[in-house]
Amino acid sequence: MIDYIDRGLKTKLILPFAVSAEDRIKAFTKDMEIATIFYLAESNREKGEGHILKKTDEKLVFIAEACYPIWLVPWGGATLLFDGLGVTSHTFSYDRLPDVKAFNNDMRRSAKTCKAYSVALSRNANYFKNFAGKEEKTIEGLITYPDFIQNFSLYSSKVEKTEKPLAAKVVLSPILNKPEISASIKDLSDLRARIDEDVENLDASMKLLSTTTREKVKAIREEIQEIRKKFDKRVEKVKPRVTKKIRQIQEKHDKKINRMSKRFERQLQLLHKNQVKLEKTQKRLKGEIKRCEAKITSCKRRKNKRSEIKWTQKLEKIRKTLPTFEKKIKEIERRIDNLETAKNLEISKERIACDTRIEESNKILRELEASREARIRMKQPEITSMEETASLIINQINEMAKSKKAALNDFDRISMARRKKTRALVYLPFYFVRYEMESKKRYDIYPPSIVSGMGILAKMKGVFGATKMKCFLQPRSKAITVFLNQLVTLIQKNPMFEKEVTEAGIQDSVLRTKKLRIGVKRGLKELKKEKWISKNELQTLSKLLFVHTPSARSHKKIKMKLAARAL
Repeated sequence: MIDYIDRGLKTKLILPFAVSAEDRIKAFTKDMEIATIFYLAESNREKGEGHILKKTDEKLVFIAEACYPIWLVPWGGATLLFDGLGVTSHTFSYDRLPDVKAFNNDMRRSAKTCKAYSVALSRNANYFKNFAGKEEKTIEGLITYPDFIQNFSLYSSKVEKTEKPLAAKVVLSPILNKPEISASIKDLSDLRARIDEDVENLDASMKLLSTTTREKVKAIREEIQEIRKKFDKRVEKVKPRVTKKIRQIQEKHDKKINRMSKRFERQLQLLHKNQVKLEKTQKRLKGEIKRCEAKITSCKRRKNKRSEIKWTQKLEKIRKTLPTFEKKIKEIERRIDNLETAKNLEISKERIACDTRIEESNKILRELEASREARIRMKQPEITSMEETASLIINQINEMAKSKKAALNDFDRISMARRKKTRALVYLPFYFVRYEMESKKRYDIYPPSIVSGMGILAKMKGVFGATKMKCFLQPRSKAITVFLNQLVTLIQKNPMFEKEVTEAGIQDSVLRTKKLRIGVKRGLKELKKEKWISKNELQTLSKLLFVHTPSARSHKKIKMKLAARAL
């Protein structure tokens, strides 16, 4: 049977319930603390309403200060927090890698040749595209809420060590024991080690791919260099013979073109010579025509009829002769043009023939160069494909590595930076209230709080009631409040736990213990003195304190109900 209440007298580490704000000068006494909780608990109690169908007032069964167990466990360079009651748990969801070892072995086996390695890259192009699946690991009791961890880390600096019995306090016994925590720590360490190993394996795969690809690309480039050297040797061997043959072809055709040019030049020279003669004769005849025309004009002026007829006849004769010379000159020009064209055509044909023969002689060199370029071009796509595929796989692996490293960073966020040397059990104080109305019951929890200073009081001058008191005693952390409220769920689910907690709550209730009731009265007076409550509120609450004082009979009745429910 589980003992939910710790009744031992061992040394305990306990946090203070209330811490004064920086601007609060006056001391906040224990009497004021329990008086404030009583005030708030009473304000929260449901009262009967209506005149016709009046409801029964809710009964305040107990108000007890309780202590919630929190394990502080050193882990690595930080401290983990474990819920002593095991209400909280955290499930780690992590991605399962493809078989990295199988991939690495495949790539190593295929690295013997460039061809085999290239095929292996293509085969594994999408090997790391997706994770192989997801796995989950639940760590019972582990508290991972960031806000809770941050707030608790600041709060834990105020922890106090006590070796005295915690009087009038319901100290909840940790259900999560040391062996279970050790097992959880082992599971957590194993999980982190596995993710660390995943990152190392992924980094090793990227390094393997990068190194092997670089080596294979280097090998292919060396093959290209060998191809160049091989063909360059063959070219150098053939080139002198080809060069000699080309020179002979050029010399032969140059001589032929030279003879051809000379033959055409002789013919052109003769034509040009005849052309010059005809042009000179033509020029002379044109001069004679002008001279005859001048003579005719002179004879007409002198009225020498006989001389005029003579020169006129001569002029007519020259004019009849001149077209013949012009025709001959044009014919020679035509023949010169034709001969020039023929010369250029023949020379062009000869040059084409020469170039054709040179090209035929160069054919062997061209074929060697073409073979060399073809062989090299076949290698280039192999390099490109290898580099691109390797880069694709490396990028996929890198994305997985990033995901795994992010998962490792999550481990830092679930722990407090402050490191404890040994495992410790720290108790988180709170006040626990139970109400009943006929067969119904409910619970309220008042978490660790900050006590406001007089500045708040000045701002709320003239305001009384629960609103003012809630401003006076404010929860120090929303995350801690939410965490403690889980206790209500545990009580509702576990009748035995509810039985023990309720019995302990009644036993240590502020309403039952005379010393605490006297403390509440003193605290109410101190609150009145500080003007947090009014005189009327002081009188009303003092009366209600007496009204809520339970009888032995009512306690026995509650215990019987709890025992029946637990069964």
